[in-house]
Amino acid sequence: MKFVRMFGFMAAVAIGLVALILLTMRLGWWNPSYESVVEAQATAPSTFETYGTARIHMRDEGPRDGPVVVMLHSSMTNLREWDVWADALTDRYRVIRFDWPPYGLSTDSAPSTGMPGVVKLLEQIVEAKKVDKFAIVGTSSGATIATLYASAHPEKVTALALSTLPLKAPPPSEFSRLMMAMVWTHENVVPNYYPRFYYRRSLGELYGKPERLTDETVEWSYQTNNIPGGFERVRQYYQANLKAVWSKGAGDDAAKVKAPILLQWGDADPVLPAYLADDAVKQFSGTKVDLIRYPDLGHYPMLELPKETAKDLRAWFDRTLVPAPAVAAQ
Repeated sequence: MKFVRMFGFMAAVAIGLVALILLTMRLGWWNPSYESVVEAQATAPSTFETYGTARIHMRDEGPRDGPVVVMLHSSMTNLREWDVWADALTDRYRVIRFDWPPYGLSTDSAPSTGMPGVVKLLEQIVEAKKVDKFAIVGTSSGATIATLYASAHPEKVTALALSTLPLKAPPPSEFSRLMMAMVWTHENVVPNYYPRFYYRRSLGELYGKPERLTDETVEWSYQTNNIPGGFERVRQYYQANLKAVWSKGAGDDAAKVKAPILLQWGDADPVLPAYLADDAVKQFSGTKVDLIRYPDLGHYPMLELPKETAKDLRAWFDRTLVPAPAVAAQ
């Protein structure tokens, strides 16, 4: 009987401790401040630029007279997703990358209009920077945004380098029970916070080989996604996308694209299965698509095997964007 009482007491203490932790998480005590994340993540060469109601975290690197490449990150990430790929290009190319609201360190006081709003933001950015023609690198939802932009502005886009591209709402994905339990807790108990362990687990499940996930990627994911108020802004963005994009998909836009396309696909992606790469090639019916498959990569080729996939990207850009040297007359 004494053992039963002791066990009951310990169980009550444990439950109380868990409840207290969840309560303090819900109250925002665990969230990093916006200012602390800016200090940690907006290091050189980061700048902040204002476009209408938006304050945009940006990096603009490389020779000003080189071919311009704009990089559009995926959902729940930010411009740090491109660190290695950007480094692989900036000796020859001018690389512009930015956090698009509601992600990263960028902010916008206006209500989200989803992906069409990001297209308009890109229009403002290239106009302000006086960029007339440029290539776009995009992954996941960033690749969808790139497709929407290229469809609307074929005269400006010189090439598209896309990876793990959804042209319609992704099919249901299967994740571990532990991850789904954390998602349930977030959605029903602690809607404004995820612990570091969640990012390690969720990103790992999106990799082909979880052991490739670095501590640095976990840390910037944790910091930037847990900025106070961020998850509510993401929910508004998702709701806007349901009406603006996913109700009909982006297949019609893909058919209007004229620029050459590189499609890099992780066949081990649990979110966008391998067969969707073949579907995308067919939907880009108005242009040539070069498809590179990576059998053991997941949803983030540029994070999981950054140097190898950057080498493929660079080789394709060098063939596609850089004019061949003139042959001297004999």
